[in-house]
Amino acid sequence: MFKKLSIIVLSLLPTTIFASDYDDAVSTILSNNLTLKYGVAENAATLEELKAENTLEAPEISFESLWGSKEAGDKRNFSIGQSFDWPGVYAARRDAIRKSETAMQYLRESEILATRMEIRVALIDLVYVRQRIATTKKICEGMATMVDYFKEAVDKGLEPRLDYNKAVVEHINAARELKTLKSEEAVLLAGLQNLNGGQPVSSIVDKIQDCYPHANLEALRPNRENLRMKDPALAASTAAVEAQKSLVKVEKRSLLPGFSVAYLHEWEAGETFNGFSVSVTLPFLTQRRKTKAAVMRLEAQSLENEMALIKLESELRGEYETALAYQELLDEYRGVMDDDSNFELLKKALDAGQINFLTYMQELNYFLTARRDFLDIHYRYHLALARLQRYE
Repeated sequence: MFKKLSIIVLSLLPTTIFASDYDDAVSTILSNNLTLKYGVAENAATLEELKAENTLEAPEISFESLWGSKEAGDKRNFSIGQSFDWPGVYAARRDAIRKSETAMQYLRESEILATRMEIRVALIDLVYVRQRIATTKKICEGMATMVDYFKEAVDKGLEPRLDYNKAVVEHINAARELKTLKSEEAVLLAGLQNLNGGQPVSSIVDKIQDCYPHANLEALRPNRENLRMKDPALAASTAAVEAQKSLVKVEKRSLLPGFSVAYLHEWEAGETFNGFSVSVTLPFLTQRRKTKAAVMRLEAQSLENEMALIKLESELRGEYETALAYQELLDEYRGVMDDDSNFELLKKALDAGQINFLTYMQELNYFLTARRDFLDIHYRYHLALARLQRYE
């Protein structure tokens, strides 16, 4: 009886699967994510608004009718005009829009990577809770067997009733833990369904077989230059700096005179007159502060870009060191977790009467706690790997 319990528990060590199987599940959920689809539509609308700002003002049409005395007669005026900024302003705006569009594309790529990592982490959370459920379920089954054994032994006078009561309590504790874990699983599945655009995820998560994806930690060591090339958020920040440079040009050119040209037609006392009018606006008298603000915003954007690189590099180096530390712990644990000798020795000692049931349960719980710690470290190790794999 006890040997069966021990072997079942030890057979539930964390395992890994091919990364491609795991990535297929991630990609499927990613393709159904509504947040990303909303982002595409929002970016398209923003670009259209920017392009709309770079068009000419609507033409102005005016008509005037004046009534005079019989001697003077009536008077009527008609005009149509068009106002426009200094010509170079439009070219500068087009350049700013083009660079803004590039920045948006990079930001979209960054959102995709962030969502992909969120899905990876959610799946790792699910694997972890399912491994704990499987372990706890086997413990419950073993405890139930022990309860049956002690009940029969107590009825025959072979075992004290106190040991039977202890077995019942241990079975209740294991069953309670199992219910808690199943509640956690339900919450995680609901979160994954939300990431999957509200569609069921059971057929998707079944593909990963409750296993972690395989990954090579050394290949994930962060590198500053690689971050510049791989991270779309940094690329977006760089593109935003370039776009701001163009906006500075826009503001500077906007200080140049603007013009308004109109065609005029006038009828007075039976005579008609045709001509045109030209007017000039002088924005430099009132718009200098906008140019200064644009220059200051460029400086701030450049500083933000550099800070983003430093922050990202620091975060990834921290994750790498964390994963390395967990890897070392796992290597130490495996020396005592890869066989069932401890559980077999406990079972033999109990069968031989060398220890009582209370001592057996205390020692069994000690090693089961170590097993849970091992599962927890394995889980945290793969969480760190998932964050390091943000560009894959």
